[in-house]
Amino acid sequence: MKTLDALAIQTQPIPPAILEEIETFESEVSRLQTGDVSVDIFKPFRLQHGIYGQRQPGVNMVRIKIPFGGLSANQLRRVAELADRYATGVGHVTTRQDIQLHFVRLPDVGTVMRGLAEVGLTTREACANTVRNVTACHLAGVCQGEVFDITPYAKTVALHLLRNPLNQSLPRKFKIAFSGCRHDCALTPIHDIGLLAATREDGQIGFRMSVGGGLGSAPRVAQVLREFVPMDDLIPTIEAVIKVFDTLGNRKNRNKARMKFVIEKLGFPEFVRRSEQVYASLHGIKPDRTPLALLPHRDEPAPLIMPTKVTGHTGNGNGHGNAQGNGGSVETPFAMWKRTNVLPQKQPGYASVLLKLPMGDLTSDQMVVVADVAERYCNGNLRTTINQNLIIRWIPEARVAELYSDLAAQGLAEPGAERVEDIIACPGTDTCGLGITSSKGLARALAEVFPPGRVPADLEGVDVKISGCHNSCAQHHIATIGLHGVGKRIGDHVAPHYELHLGGQVNGTAKIGQMTVKLPAKNVPAAVSQLMTAYRRDRKAGESLPAFVARVGKSKLKEELIPYTLVPSFKEDPSFYYDWEGEAEFVLEDLGPGECAGGALEMIDNRILEAEQELYQARLLADKHQYAVSVNKAYRAVLAAAKALLVTEGLDPVTDAETFQEFDLRLASKGTIPTGYRNLGSQIGDLGPKDTTADFAHSKIAFARGFVEACKSATEQMDKDLKLKAVEGESRAAASVSESPSVAHPAAPVSSGAPVYDLRGVACPLNYVKTKLRLEMMETGDRLEVWLDAGEPIKNVPMSLRNDGHKVLIEEPLDGQSAQWKVLVEKVEA
Repeated sequence: MKTLDALAIQTQPIPPAILEEIETFESEVSRLQTGDVSVDIFKPFRLQHGIYGQRQPGVNMVRIKIPFGGLSANQLRRVAELADRYATGVGHVTTRQDIQLHFVRLPDVGTVMRGLAEVGLTTREACANTVRNVTACHLAGVCQGEVFDITPYAKTVALHLLRNPLNQSLPRKFKIAFSGCRHDCALTPIHDIGLLAATREDGQIGFRMSVGGGLGSAPRVAQVLREFVPMDDLIPTIEAVIKVFDTLGNRKNRNKARMKFVIEKLGFPEFVRRSEQVYASLHGIKPDRTPLALLPHRDEPAPLIMPTKVTGHTGNGNGHGNAQGNGGSVETPFAMWKRTNVLPQKQPGYASVLLKLPMGDLTSDQMVVVADVAERYCNGNLRTTINQNLIIRWIPEARVAELYSDLAAQGLAEPGAERVEDIIACPGTDTCGLGITSSKGLARALAEVFPPGRVPADLEGVDVKISGCHNSCAQHHIATIGLHGVGKRIGDHVAPHYELHLGGQVNGTAKIGQMTVKLPAKNVPAAVSQLMTAYRRDRKAGESLPAFVARVGKSKLKEELIPYTLVPSFKEDPSFYYDWEGEAEFVLEDLGPGECAGGALEMIDNRILEAEQELYQARLLADKHQYAVSVNKAYRAVLAAAKALLVTEGLDPVTDAETFQEFDLRLASKGTIPTGYRNLGSQIGDLGPKDTTADFAHSKIAFARGFVEACKSATEQMDKDLKLKAVEGESRAAASVSESPSVAHPAAPVSSGAPVYDLRGVACPLNYVKTKLRLEMMETGDRLEVWLDAGEPIKNVPMSLRNDGHKVLIEEPLDGQSAQWKVLVEKVEA
């Protein structure tokens, strides 16, 4: 095998614009290290370039964006070289077909970016609030059941959106997937935009477009926006949907910021209407729109000498023992691997070979081997899969046995790829700062339940996915057996647990798995084994596990697994309080009640910081002549600063238009900022056109800088009661400010004799700010009954009112409902 130092990698000059982008990143890293720029300011800039911080200090995860999973042998060799030199010597294939390198020092990131750019790879927009990597079925072009090859369409869309001004400051991340057949291997129903290949009766090809899917803590299945999108409408329709999301997405709450929540709030018919309206305004009225220009992807096969099928491989030749096949016959390691990992293509004489990567991990030495065999046996092209594997296509069937021998010699011929034993797991607590549990550790423990290549045929089509937290990076919601990590306090200790979700799927139809039971981490393998036992004991003839789960239902299955939910005390068995492969006792941060005034100040500070971050990026982009994107950043800076001041009014508008309207009505008219910033929305405008001039961009940035400074000055002069002072010399415009429809209205008085302020559904700290503002309009000694939700509101608001000096007379459930509370407060003059 070649040494990594002797790799022959073909490189190309880095395009000037991309080189300038990397040089800017390196410059900002230097400024960060000298203290000229703060960590908080640098963070969104870092994320925009695909670089994540890790839970370990001082190192980073570099996410390499690989559209549709398409990768050349030459590119993989470069990734191997960089992984070996600057990371841990391991690459991690993700469920979005990216490759991640971990433990990269920040000063080395620029060098990694240069190395990637020399072979046509990038990390740009693999993270942050952007369009993430565009995924696609790994069998596109060779699948026996596909409608057509979706590869060039996925590539064209991905590169069209890369560095696109429309895609730089979305409310939250945005995901797109392409599938070519009814099996929907790319999982289009769980994406913001899912595109499924379709044809009309006249033979015209296009896509069925679904929108609004997503997993995370609130999973949603996408709905069909258009049954058929012609190819020439593909990019215009995608842009229209992104624009609606950019305009209406919730920028105040990351947990409610995905497009699925926009659809939920508007209702799907209204979302469709707005999308079509934007489509018409942006693209539909252009009669001279040019046809879609596809970007080609060269994937010609290696020539066949004899297009005959391989008949078998009688000797194992690798020192491996034999195994029992599903029918009880002796099965050689090669036969087992061929049965599970080799797929015939629609092109006669060729096969595709899946490489099973344990939890998506591949060493740098293995990358070199894979690159070499891809060139030796086919055309040098590979693809990553959404199930964290690699696939080599266009293998002449007559050479499959020979390929197996080469792979087996390097530990790359494990059977069971893309089957139940091929467990998907996110990095979890190994590296992720959000991870709660060791998802990889549990996956390794489950290997005893699902041994590679030896799983009975009755589990065909079953999958297992494990996420280390509720964010569903491993897509546990759509697995037959899905698990996500949580912690559970038991006495003075915390035990790692997993919530078990059963019955999820995306195979023609999408279904979110049902959360069935919460299990201690150490009992998960035994509980899953018991589930298999119950299935084989009680199933009907020919019934699959998903069908069994659906028929039997949650209650019966939970009853079956209840014994595995029991956790001994720490004294009885401390192992339950250690995670899989953990060396220290499991712990979680235990956050007590918060102080609402401090929370409101933090919200204001965070938004001013966001404005400064956007302004900072606007300046950098303008300096690098990316004027259209810089104008978008200036717009976002103004929006963030305006929302910072609106917190003092107890408001957190969802849409841009509402933000500007409320700002003019409630703040500009009161003289809290200079007169020049009235009619804010019309002054700043929206996204700049692609042909934006330097003068236009600099004028917008100057306006944004002045406005952000004015807002920052206002917050610095604000007193502890969140009251903004009028700017000296500014006159107040006559204005009658009434409470906006989004603010809760008092209900009729109840038995306490006090007016009621219904703040159910209003989150912290805005519920406190609203209560505070209402009390300011009341006389000393007056009483107000406030209705709040359970959880954070009832914990935090009464405490904060007491800290302000008011008397809290009553705290009790509202009409006996523990989910809703009433608080009776008496105003005390400060």
